Amino acid sequence: MNNASKTGAAGEEFTAGRMKQKGYRILARNYHTRYGELDIIAASGKYIVFVEVKTRLPGAVSEPETFVTPSKQKKLVKAALLYLQKFPTDLQPRFDVAGVTMDLSGCITGFHYLANAFGGKELF
Repeated sequence: MNNASKTGAAGEEFTAGRMKQKGYRILARNYHTRYGELDIIAASGKYIVFVEVKTRLPGAVSEPETFVTPSKQKKLVKAALLYLQKFPTDLQPRFDVAGVTMDLSGCITGFHYLANAFGGKELF
């Protein structure tokens, strides 16, 4: 596993842990489709939540979550639709973005979680 993969995995693990603390039930992690990977799929209340996790080291040009471009958003929606075709649910889909920053030693130095990220607000 290269350093970028280790960094991404650490950010995803941290995010999943925070989500569990907030009462989310993790349904899947690293779910692969032809449109790309869904980092975390979880359930909370009336929602099935598709979470894109972006992890960055010091010196990044901007906050990690700003890297979820409109093009990336379209791919996430398509990937989520494939997941929902395979695993139908009555839960309302929602797309969240977690931004994790960490130092060079691997310690988490910042965390932002945006619920309904394609037009939502910071949740925790």
